[in-house]
Amino acid sequence: MSTPPLSLDALLEQARPDPQAIADGRRRMRDVFHHRPTDVLPILFAAPAPEGIAWNRDMRRHVEDQEQMLYDQVAGLVGWARAGSDAQLAIRANTGTGTLVSTAGCRLLPSEFGLPWTTHVSREAIETFDPTDDLASRGVLPRVKALYAEFRARLPEYIGLYIADTQSPFDLAHLLYGDAIFYAMFDDPDFVHALMAKATALYIAGSTLMKSWIGEARDGGLHHTLAMHNGGVRACEDTATLLSADLVDEFVVPYRDQGLAPFGGGWVHYCGDNAHVYRSLLRSPWVRGINFGNPERHDFSRVIPELIAAGKFYFGAPARGADETLEA
Repeated sequence: MSTPPLSLDALLEQARPDPQAIADGRRRMRDVFHHRPTDVLPILFAAPAPEGIAWNRDMRRHVEDQEQMLYDQVAGLVGWARAGSDAQLAIRANTGTGTLVSTAGCRLLPSEFGLPWTTHVSREAIETFDPTDDLASRGVLPRVKALYAEFRARLPEYIGLYIADTQSPFDLAHLLYGDAIFYAMFDDPDFVHALMAKATALYIAGSTLMKSWIGEARDGGLHHTLAMHNGGVRACEDTATLLSADLVDEFVVPYRDQGLAPFGGGWVHYCGDNAHVYRSLLRSPWVRGINFGNPERHDFSRVIPELIAAGKFYFGAPARGADETLEA
């Protein structure tokens, strides 16, 4: 006989955490963000989820149906809560990487297989786009605000909120202009610098706006299982991994740092592998930590000492070999 599906209320009860574990985890993460000693390095892991969760595999439904978005994200927290590790518990308006660029006219492209990609906009649209003008009423941001109000009204206080996907200035520029940006860096660098200035302003304004909606500190907050301190945002540099060292230094680094600075810094994620991007993160005074989307492409015997020397942390798990024991 199959187990009946768990309701949202049942999931919320299953996700009730150990308050001491939450407090200890937040204290340890605060120490790590400030690069100071702590009693134990934060350890984040989940336990198996209980039977009866109605797992949803249709991402289009997840994005378009607020009930499904809420259920899916709470279901994803249950295992973390049951484990009693240092992990925090938070969900977001999960509208995808195009959330901010939708305010410039980019349309979200829904898919059952993943979060939406976007259409792009013309050079003329970018030149007239003001990323600080009435941002809250544009694109999908009105829906994002409504989602946060709904989620906060229905969630217990032990589940927090974090801001929707903001990407990074360069990733936002790529989403706005599409792959034409790779040609424009050579053919019309002045335009790309103007585009980067607007993408940076969008990153700052969008992050600030969403933080105000959820009552999050400018220089701290949550990101799923992470408690952020001494730096209140995340940046994604996935597109930047396609660039040469010179292009990273000219079009990525200064705008990333400008985007992180108003929030006291932040941490950076990227998928793939790019030594130039990695080195730029080690040098930046605003980058507190790094997360690799592909840890298997990095040598942690080298990375960890370099991060420690630079005063930064690694957020994530090193790659584990197929036959490697947990202890090893």
